[in-house]
Amino acid sequence: MKKAMTIVLIVIAIIIVLILIGKRILFPPYDEFEITGKYEIDSEDYWVTEDKEDPFLKDGSLREVQVRLWYPKAYDAKTKLPVVIASHGSCGTIDNNRSLYRELASYGYVVLAVSHPGHAFDSLHSNGKKQKVSMDYINAMSGMDPQEKPEEAAKLFAEWMELRMTDLSVVMDDFVQKAAQDSERFQSADTNRFVAIGHSAGGSTALGMARIREDIVGVIALESPCMYDIKGVADGAYIMDESDYEMPVLHVYSDASYSHLHEWKQYRNNVKFLESDNDNYENIYYKGTNHMSLCDLSLASPPLARLLDQTKCTVDAREQLLRLNADCLDFIQRVSFSD
Repeated sequence: MKKAMTIVLIVIAIIIVLILIGKRILFPPYDEFEITGKYEIDSEDYWVTEDKEDPFLKDGSLREVQVRLWYPKAYDAKTKLPVVIASHGSCGTIDNNRSLYRELASYGYVVLAVSHPGHAFDSLHSNGKKQKVSMDYINAMSGMDPQEKPEEAAKLFAEWMELRMTDLSVVMDDFVQKAAQDSERFQSADTNRFVAIGHSAGGSTALGMARIREDIVGVIALESPCMYDIKGVADGAYIMDESDYEMPVLHVYSDASYSHLHEWKQYRNNVKFLESDNDNYENIYYKGTNHMSLCDLSLASPPLARLLDQTKCTVDAREQLLRLNADCLDFIQRVSFSD
């Protein structure tokens, strides 16, 4: 009996060691980027409860959204800056572009990073429980074919945008109240102006917010189709809202999509904006990069990023993120100080 117990303990120890080794390989340690702005930064998490049930919990619970707030400490300028609100991609996390959020805060910006429960890899609730990504959501994504089954895709796009955009609107309205009550800590925040940013489906959400809210003054879409602009399907083609955006919009692309924009039906508006002479539209293409090169997963877990991209990136992850963060900061600063 004693010998058997010893063997069991050895097996358990070996399994634990293998798990720890595997975790270290999958998520190797890395140093966070040094912020370049003059302000020290801080962060905290809080939760906003919506006035509706969470469709993924299916137990009648109200939907609770986690927000990670990044902000400058001891802001000493008189200029008010737009608040940045960020939406992660499918199965992303609240730290989807963490290095960018920290960098923006060091330049005086308040950043609201939002976790979309059910769409996020995991979301933490105020009671300490975690909500994992919905298998219904994963199955819908994996079974969707925007090219061959546009009607089905259009329906899913509409559902996802309604869910995500409601999350952002509730968080924005809640923060306006928070900033009014804590004006000293958030003295840099101009709560009449927001810049929406997102990666993949998060960028689609950011673009959608620009259609419905007048306080959105700029958008950054990191390789994102204009999902909200899809209003239906006719003869196998998407019916799009092709009206111009009334604020500056920055679209960023990698090798994963840039050469396919003209053939992927759901990116039709992206092509329009890419070829437009409208001064509101900016487009950046990073050659030699992949979809996950546009978020911090490329740094936090190179093996996982490569697995998801199904190809190796030829550009160093740190170098690419530094370039991305600098381009996003430049765009947001120009939006902030434009007349």
